Amino acid sequence: MATDDTSGTQEVQHSNSNFKFAAYYGDHMVLQRAPKQAVVWGYHPFTYVYVGVTIGNNTQYGLVNTHGVWSVILDPVEDPGPYNITAHGLAGEISLTDVLFGDVWVCSGQSNMEFTVRMGNNATEEIQDANNYPSIRVFTVNQRAGSSTPLSDFTIKNSIKQYWSVASNTSIGGSDKDWGYFSAVCWLYGKYLYQKLGYPIGLVNTCWGGTAVEAWSSPEALLKCGLFRSTKETEKTRFTDPDRSSDYRYSDKLNFSWLPNYSGLWNAMVHPFLNMTIYGVIWYQGESNAPSPHDYNCTFPSMISDWRVKFHASHGQNDPAFPFGFVMLGANEPDMTKFDGFPEIRWHQTADFGYVPNSKMANTFMANAMDLPDFLNRVGSIHPGDKQDVARRLVNASLAVAYHHKDIVYQAPLPTGYKVDTEARTLEIVYNNGSEALQLKNNVGFEICCSYGNITDYYDQSWWVQTSVDRITRSTVVLSTAPCPAQTITGVRYAWRISPCSFKDCALYSLLSSLPASPFFFTSRTFSRDGSYVIDGSVPHSLPV
Repeated sequence: MATDDTSGTQEVQHSNSNFKFAAYYGDHMVLQRAPKQAVVWGYHPFTYVYVGVTIGNNTQYGLVNTHGVWSVILDPVEDPGPYNITAHGLAGEISLTDVLFGDVWVCSGQSNMEFTVRMGNNATEEIQDANNYPSIRVFTVNQRAGSSTPLSDFTIKNSIKQYWSVASNTSIGGSDKDWGYFSAVCWLYGKYLYQKLGYPIGLVNTCWGGTAVEAWSSPEALLKCGLFRSTKETEKTRFTDPDRSSDYRYSDKLNFSWLPNYSGLWNAMVHPFLNMTIYGVIWYQGESNAPSPHDYNCTFPSMISDWRVKFHASHGQNDPAFPFGFVMLGANEPDMTKFDGFPEIRWHQTADFGYVPNSKMANTFMANAMDLPDFLNRVGSIHPGDKQDVARRLVNASLAVAYHHKDIVYQAPLPTGYKVDTEARTLEIVYNNGSEALQLKNNVGFEICCSYGNITDYYDQSWWVQTSVDRITRSTVVLSTAPCPAQTITGVRYAWRISPCSFKDCALYSLLSSLPASPFFFTSRTFSRDGSYVIDGSVPHSLPV
C-alpha cells in the first residue's frame, strides 16, 4: 500500500498479492522525460497475459513472460506532471502516485560520493534549503553484500535504504544517527542542475565507500583489461571486506573465475537499474585504486563503455553513449611533497589525454577537485567538505557536454604546444593553441625531467626537478630549464602531487572561467632542441612504467 510519508525511510509495497511494480518504483519517483521513453515494469502471478499501464488518458500494454515479469515502454512524456500511474491485469490494479517526469541521474562511486550533505560545508543551510526543491526526488540503494551474479531488482530484504522521496530537510538531512542521509555531491549536482533547467530531476544514489573500480565493473569490462581470465571451470571464493566486515560470497559463473571484490557491486547495486531509463551518470571514485593505479586508464573507460552498452541493450531507450561525468580526485595529505598514486589516477581518469571528452571517453565531462583540499576535515582529509564547488564544476561541464548549451567555458587550460630556446634556457608551454587567457597564482607546480640520455623513466640517469616560471604571457607559461644540470631534458609535468596546492591556490587557472589547469604529463626528445612543437592532443600520452 502507498504511504503518506515522503521521507522514503519506510518500505513501500505497491502490490496486490504477487502483482506489483519492481522494487525501485514508488510514489514520488521521477521517470525520464521526453524525448526518451520511460519504462515501467513489475511482476504478475499469471503468465502470458497482458498488463496495461495507464497514465492520463493513455494506456500501453505489455505481455507477462514465463518468469512472471511484465514491462511497458511509455510514450514520451514532456509535461512534468505530477501523474498517477496505474497498472491493471487479471490480478487486479496497482498504482503509483505523485510521479514526475524529468531527467534521471545515477550517482555512484566510493566514499566521496557517499559523503552526505550533513557532513559537508554549510550543512545546516543546505539541509534547510532542500525544502525549496520539491521537484527534485531522491532514492538511495542500501550497502549490502555484493552478488556473484547480476541481480535484476532490489527484492532482497533491506536492499533499499531510502525509497523515492520528495526533497526536503528530512529526506536530504535526515535524523538517522547511523546514516546522514543523502549524498552531498549527488544532491548539489541535482540542485544546481535544476536551477539551470527548471524541470524535475531524479537522483539515484548507489555508492559504497572504500571500493575500487573493479567492484563496479562487469566481468566483460574487466576482461577487456586482462583482469579476468577465461576458464573451463568456475571457482568459489569467500572473503571478508576488512573495512565493512561484510561477507561477499561468490558462486559459480560461466566463463569467468571469480576474484575478490570484482564485479560484486556491479551485480548487486547497478545491474538492477538496467531496466530504468536514465539521462546520465555522475561518478566520484578512484582513491581506492591509487595504491595500484596502473590499470585505471583501461578499467575506468572500459567500465563507462560497458555501462552504456548494457543500459542501452536492456530495452533500447537509454542513449548508447549517455553522458557520464566524474570528479578528478581532490587532494589528500597536507604534505605537498608526496606524489605516489593520486597523480597517476588523475591522469588515468582521462585515459591519459589530460582532458575529456576525448576519443576514448566520448560524451564524458569532469570536475577537477585537486585544488579543493580540506586537510582538517573531521572525517579525514581524503574527504573535502567543499562539495559545492565540486558540484558547480560538474554542472558547468554537464551543461556543455550533456545538454549542449552553447557559450559555456568548461575546459581548463590545456597545453597544446611548446617552444624551446636552449640559449635562453627556457621552455615555453602554449595553452589552447594560444587562445587561453591564463592566470598565474604562484610559482609552484611545474617540473622538468633531466636526463643524461633519452631516458624518461625514474632511473639513475633520469630524474625530475622543480622549476620556476620565468614569465607568463596571455596564453603561455615560460619555464626556466636552468635547474637541470644535464644536457638533455626529456619531460615536463604539472601538479604532479597528491596534494598540489592549498585551497584554490594552484599555480595556473583560466582567467575567464577560474577553472584550475589539470595535471599534465608529457615526454619528448625534442625538449632540448630549439624550435616550436605541437603536442598531439588526439592521442593519449602514457606514463613510464
